[in-house]
Amino acid sequence: MLRLVLPVATVVVATAMPAAAQAVTEWSAEQRLSLSLHVNEVGLQKLLPTGWTTAPSTAPGNPGANLNVTFIERNVVLDGEGKQYRTGSSRYVVFVVPARNADGVANSVIVSGLSPEGEGAYGVNLRAVVSRVQRSETAQAEETGRAEERWEFAASGGETVDLQITYRRAAAVKGRAQTRVRSARHPELTRSYRIEQASDVLRSATSPDRIESLTFRVSGPAFAGIFDGTEQLLSVTSYPWYVREISVP
Repeated sequence: MLRLVLPVATVVVATAMPAAAQAVTEWSAEQRLSLSLHVNEVGLQKLLPTGWTTAPSTAPGNPGANLNVTFIERNVVLDGEGKQYRTGSSRYVVFVVPARNADGVANSVIVSGLSPEGEGAYGVNLRAVVSRVQRSETAQAEETGRAEERWEFAASGGETVDLQITYRRAAAVKGRAQTRVRSARHPELTRSYRIEQASDVLRSATSPDRIESLTFRVSGPAFAGIFDGTEQLLSVTSYPWYVREISVP
């Protein structure tokens, strides 16, 4: 079990994508919080498909990060025809590894997660029996304000992911990104993301620390190989809004 009462930060990995005809399969508007960590390399490698190895971050803000844990609240979810998908809303957490294969192809590889929708598009998530977020904000006039968040996830096998964080907001930075994401279970499966986002780096090696308190716990047999007590939290980023269009390939 990991218990960190520390401030944190995160990263979006963008890769160049060739122009090609792509079928849009999904669109969503979300709020996110992402943690960037360095975890047990041997345990992490076991989660990757054959022929793939971890490619830790070399970015100044989180050098050595080999795992991103991203908490996601999807407020609007539409299918490829613009119709509501399922209930149109969902909360889940995903574990993403920056990785590279023998040919030098770099991708973000989804290795695990907890979701009320079960294994999900990438076939790797555990079904969450608890999937909950609580959020409160305090601000006045033109202040950026202060926020508190609590994310709770649990699976029937005993796996849990829990995050509590309090931080001071700053003006978020608008950006765009394109990236391709791959499944660890089915490495031939990729999906392309076109992203518009506003990011607020709460802590990193190159940013002021605006986190007042943070507790992050991970437990359960599926995660024991990577969260073994040696993990280091390197950065945390809040995404007050995050819009993505998903297409295949």
